[in-house]
Amino acid sequence: MADNQPLVSIILPVRDGEASIGDTLASALGQTYSRIEVVVVDDGSRDGTRAIVEARAQRDSRVRVIAQSNCGVAAARNRAIAAARGELIAPLDADDLWDPTKIEQQVRRMNDAGDATGLVYCWWVFIDVQGLLLDCSPHWRIEGDAADLLLQVNYTGNASVPLYRRHNVEEVGGYDVTLRERDAEGCEDLDLALKVAERSNVAVVPSCLVGYRRSRGNMSTHTDRMWRSYTLAMENARIRRPELSAASLRKSQHQFALYLAGVSFRSGAYAKAVEWGWPALRSSVARQALPSIAALCVKTLLKRHRGDGRTIISGTAFSRWEMPEPLIPYDRIYHRHFERMHTE
Repeated sequence: MADNQPLVSIILPVRDGEASIGDTLASALGQTYSRIEVVVVDDGSRDGTRAIVEARAQRDSRVRVIAQSNCGVAAARNRAIAAARGELIAPLDADDLWDPTKIEQQVRRMNDAGDATGLVYCWWVFIDVQGLLLDCSPHWRIEGDAADLLLQVNYTGNASVPLYRRHNVEEVGGYDVTLRERDAEGCEDLDLALKVAERSNVAVVPSCLVGYRRSRGNMSTHTDRMWRSYTLAMENARIRRPELSAASLRKSQHQFALYLAGVSFRSGAYAKAVEWGWPALRSSVARQALPSIAALCVKTLLKRHRGDGRTIISGTAFSRWEMPEPLIPYDRIYHRHFERMHTE
């Protein structure tokens, strides 16, 4: 890439991540886009995380390490942004992996989309703790003024997906640290994406570029806390946008309840999955997805769903693979849903 390309600051919060931080760092530093820096915030680790990161920083001047007492993921990300030098911000969670071309493709799309675009997302794959490919994200192609659609379905997926313009992040105040204070961590990344999408356009790179790791111990398995976090994020959205309709907010609630049902089921909390799934069935989207959900549940319970055998490790160019269809075709379901919205 040319030297006049923007500097991308990869912000990487971590706490007790010694099992994965080495691979995640290698994934960030192995990008084909050369104008990067990696700002790691060690958020009070009690294991060998800091030693691993500092050893890597000694070998690679692009890595900087900031240590702080445990303040939560939002505060750690904000600390990294404050220390970052880049015009563009790329969040990365400490157990996820990137395709080597992730940043290069997103920067190109950001440049092509123009200054009005403040967020570029991509598709992702789900992997387990060993890196086994489990599923593929929906193939979203939502672009432009798309804050209303993001309210209904989180097409940005997870914290390791977006690339932001720094000034768009700063003008909305960064990540919301008050969620932790209210025992409601979990939706900081969705909250930020919503705030940026309300003020700028979004664009997509239609390729799988993020390996999002599923593990029973990660934050997203704490569904009650996630619901509190989601509820507060929606209350903030309603304050910012009083014109939001009750119907739109109900659709958003049903979608998020369906997501939590899936999280619960995959973590083995089957009763909790039913508890979350029941209210979600009020939505037409959930009812259309029900046959695929039922088939996946049967395969999982019979232990017949074990991924397709391919493994993603740091440096894997998985964007070149022919990806399987998502196990639940939310992209096609929502496409029909959005078409009906535009014709009503």
